Amino acid sequence: MKVIQFVPTLESGGVEQGVLEISKALVDAGHESHVVSAGGRLVDQLINEGTYHHHWELHKKNIFTLRQVKPLATWIEEMKADILHVRSRMPAWIVWKALNKIPEQKRPKMVSTIHGLYSVNFYSAVMSKPENIITVSDSAYSYLADNYKNTESKNIKLIYRGIDKTEYFNGYKPPSDWLDKWYTDYPDTKNCKLLTIAGRISPLKDFEKIINLTKDIHEQSNHRVKVLIAGEAKDKHKKYLDRLKKLIHSLNLESDIYFLNFRKDIKNIYAISNIVFNTSNKPESFGRSILEPLSIGVPSIGYNRGGVKEILEELYPYGSVEPNDSKSLLNKSLSILDGNNKDIKENTKFLKSNMCQSTINFYKEIITC
Repeated sequence: MKVIQFVPTLESGGVEQGVLEISKALVDAGHESHVVSAGGRLVDQLINEGTYHHHWELHKKNIFTLRQVKPLATWIEEMKADILHVRSRMPAWIVWKALNKIPEQKRPKMVSTIHGLYSVNFYSAVMSKPENIITVSDSAYSYLADNYKNTESKNIKLIYRGIDKTEYFNGYKPPSDWLDKWYTDYPDTKNCKLLTIAGRISPLKDFEKIINLTKDIHEQSNHRVKVLIAGEAKDKHKKYLDRLKKLIHSLNLESDIYFLNFRKDIKNIYAISNIVFNTSNKPESFGRSILEPLSIGVPSIGYNRGGVKEILEELYPYGSVEPNDSKSLLNKSLSILDGNNKDIKENTKFLKSNMCQSTINFYKEIITC
């Protein structure tokens, strides 16, 4: 079986991580795996694990990207793939248009994955066009069914995202040499409670909530806390990062909040944290940044909606708060910092092994139909 996955770039993020995981699973199972992207820091890992990478600039939202429809159609036909798997809207449009230029009897099967609860409009509708669709959570499934009635007769498969239980397990501790380097680099964090939030620096993640929470914790408790923000600000979001820094300055929190940029060692950062947060200002389709810390036994707090709600309901209901309820966010945080947190259930539902096997089985099912 030959599978080609399409993703905008391979820099960082949950979608990209899933692409790598499915790619490796395909290779390990003896299939031929290809990924199309505009490149990024994860390409070397992808290639080293046996997948072929093809550089196409399909992610730019402008009229010139449409020029690639015809050459992409020729390339797809030459590749003789069994499955084309699109994971993002702009590449999906180009692949969809290219596919329709290929004679029907020569077209590979097309699959889309609903990774986000996108704005409902013409642009987003492309993710509902293929006959075969994967949703990453119940929330994503409901989003699709509620907003795109053309999917009622389509082949829709719910496949949860997941983590590797051999890497993310309850009680995981960072290596001593990592800890030594961490406390050399950040000595002021050693005797403090650590609050962590991970993700790209963008308004969607609403980092202001955690900055204001930090001020409230200082004012209403004796806990010494430091905040770790693990993520990078790219392009247009650098202005948002500047706004965050101005807010931090106005609250006199410069010595308490650390911007860590992109980190490959996020698991270790989670492991030394006392609480991990996800306070995105819109519902998310899944919530890997909540699942990963919970899977190693770190209390995590998130809003009671979307995929984050599903993960918390399964593993740690105590960590669920209503969206934008700053008082509950503070009270629950203080309760956990005081040692009153509840037990975290072992993760047996959101596993990478389940995700990979279910996805490969779905590909096989599609090919034989």
